[in-house]
Amino acid sequence: MSIRKIILIVLFSILCVISGLLAEEKSHVGIVKDIEKADNYSYLQIDEDGKDVWLATPSFNVSVKDKVEYSVEIIMKDFYSKVLNKTFASIFFVSQIRVLNGDTPKNEQVPKSDDYRKNIPQKQDTVSIPKGGEIAKAEKGKTIKEIFSEREQLKGKEVILRAKVIKVSQNILNKNWITLHDGTGVSPDDRLVATTSEDVDIGDILIVKGIAKTDVDIGAGYKYKVLLENTKFTK
Repeated sequence: MSIRKIILIVLFSILCVISGLLAEEKSHVGIVKDIEKADNYSYLQIDEDGKDVWLATPSFNVSVKDKVEYSVEIIMKDFYSKVLNKTFASIFFVSQIRVLNGDTPKNEQVPKSDDYRKNIPQKQDTVSIPKGGEIAKAEKGKTIKEIFSEREQLKGKEVILRAKVIKVSQNILNKNWITLHDGTGVSPDDRLVATTSEDVDIGDILIVKGIAKTDVDIGAGYKYKVLLENTKFTK
C-alpha cells in the first residue's frame, strides 16, 4: 500500500472519531431579539429562521440585533426562573455561544458551571469505554450493534442488553438520560441512550430492559436512531 493511501486512511479515521464526538452537538445561528439579565447569567430570545427560541447562558458581551452562533447542550420544558419569576415553555441551555460580525467571530463565550446550570444535575465522571468482548451478552438479549442494525424490527418492542453506564444526565424533561456502551458497534452507533426514572451510577455494568423507539427527535438538534424508554436496570 502506498504512503499516500495510508495517510488518507489515517485522516479518514481521525475525521470519523471527531464526527462521533461531536454528533450530539449541532451549531445554530440566529438574531438576538430580546435579552433578560439575571445576576451573572442571561436569557436570550433568538430569531432562528423565523422561529423564536429562548437560550440560557452566562452573561457576556451581546446586544439586541446581534447575530449569534451557538450549540445546544439540553432543552428544558416548562422551565421556571426564580430570579425572573417567569416560566419558559421551552428553553435551550447552550454549551457554546459567540457573537458574529458578518461571518467573523466578534467574541466567544464558553459557559462554565454557573448558576444557570444548577437546575441541571449531571454525573460526568471519567469512565473507560468497554472493548469488544469485554461485556458478556445478556441471556436472550441483544448487543448495541444488533439493536441499531435491527432497529426497524425492534421498534415498539422490549429490548434486553447488558452494557456499561458511561454518562448520566439527570432530570431532563422529568427523566434521567443514561448513555450505554457494550464495546460493539461503530461510532456513532456504538452507544445507546435510555430514559428512566431510576438512578444508576457511572461505571456500572447492568442488565437493561427498555422499549425501543426509533427516529426520535426531541428538538435542538437532538435526534436518536434508537432510544430506549421506560427503562429498568438490574445487576
